[in-house]
Amino acid sequence: MKNKKKLLALCLAATCTMGAFASCGDKGDGPEAGATVVSVWLRDFEDWSNNVMKSIMDDFNKDKTDGLHIDYRFITEDAFGDALAAAQDSGNAPDIYQVSYMNLYSEVRNETVLPLNNLLPEASFADLTDSAKSLVTYSGNYYGYPQLMEPSAVMYYRKDLLTAAGVDYSKAEEWSFDDLYAACAKLKTTMKKKNGKYPCLMYDFGQAGWATQGLQANLTGGNVCLTEDWSEIVVNSKAYKDLAAFFVEMYTNEYVPETWTTGYNDQIIDLCDGKAAIVYTGSWGIAEIMETYGADMAKDIGVATIPTLNGGANKGTTATNGGWSLVIDAKSKNPTAAAKIIEYLAAGEDTTAPERYFAAAHYSKSMPRKRMQEKLAQTDISNVCPAEWLTTVLDITDKAIPEAIFTYDINLQTIGLVQGITIDALDGTSMEDSWNSRIGDVITEIEKIMANNNLAGNNPRLAKTGAEK
Repeated sequence: MKNKKKLLALCLAATCTMGAFASCGDKGDGPEAGATVVSVWLRDFEDWSNNVMKSIMDDFNKDKTDGLHIDYRFITEDAFGDALAAAQDSGNAPDIYQVSYMNLYSEVRNETVLPLNNLLPEASFADLTDSAKSLVTYSGNYYGYPQLMEPSAVMYYRKDLLTAAGVDYSKAEEWSFDDLYAACAKLKTTMKKKNGKYPCLMYDFGQAGWATQGLQANLTGGNVCLTEDWSEIVVNSKAYKDLAAFFVEMYTNEYVPETWTTGYNDQIIDLCDGKAAIVYTGSWGIAEIMETYGADMAKDIGVATIPTLNGGANKGTTATNGGWSLVIDAKSKNPTAAAKIIEYLAAGEDTTAPERYFAAAHYSKSMPRKRMQEKLAQTDISNVCPAEWLTTVLDITDKAIPEAIFTYDINLQTIGLVQGITIDALDGTSMEDSWNSRIGDVITEIEKIMANNNLAGNNPRLAKTGAEK
């Protein structure tokens, strides 16, 4: 089976096929004579995303005087990894490709991407927000240029459905867990389980391992499962008991469904369809609202920072910054030319191209560059998305932390603990008894994972440069 998968991957890397390669660069009249062709591989995302990126790259190719030409591919997510690995093995990797922030360190560790410090202008990096820099920096080097950021946890609510239940949403931005419970209790009277409706859709356990990381950091004061340097486990603590208690409260009171039919990424659909009054999902939900449902629906929807244990006007970290960076393959034959393309797409002084993308995204993706954020603050975007939505998303993004890059098994152990306690609570077991019976085994398993992966004290984000050692 493994050999068959490898053969398939090699085939994908060698040819532009329907399905795996969603679309290829327009060969039309081709590059100008003598032009350097830079290959770019992007993920096959929503139609609006693909269309605007195609348009941006096609416009670049219309210039027949710059000596550069983009040859692009859009590849489905399930095929991307195998296709890239096969292309790299055969020496045919693209010059530029997209890497998620969570997976960038694997590329750095495997030496499959180039540091960009000397390839892009210093001004490009100086213009990045601190949160954006933290996503792509290892040992003092920038290994990717942030294309976009997506805070993982945002609360969306239907104003009309909350009003019908007698819920005051005027201070939803300040809600605590208790405020959310109170709202859900009222919503249960109008959002009835027998009608397939629920007050809230928050985290399903299948995706809670990554989706709750911002909330975990909020509860612990900045840590996710481990201390920042990965030297100690922090799961056996009041913070994680509070996290478990939150899930227990939401499930045992049937504020959320026991079995989820919609994944975390797509819960905005249930909000718009009236199946839930409050949902959590990432900032990408904004694009779904505006693209699929339009401005009339947007008028009935509010966007806020997710509730926290204590609530308040300044909640701090509540999300991680997911999203995508552009990298240059370590064996690229044209790294200087590739850097020029990254400048055009995301990093250059002329920000026209990335601004087109963010507008097409209805600003559901957060801008990683300060000057673009400042320019946007002076722009009327009311015809693209509600301005207050953008303000909320930018605030969440600026306070968000990077996704954890230790092995994901630690996240699964942690959320497995929370899930087990929640299941026990549904069966009538007290949370304290459930916690005491489970926590020891979870800590033992995390210790094994840390030992097997040599994690203790080795967070690469904290690694010093040669000059600092």
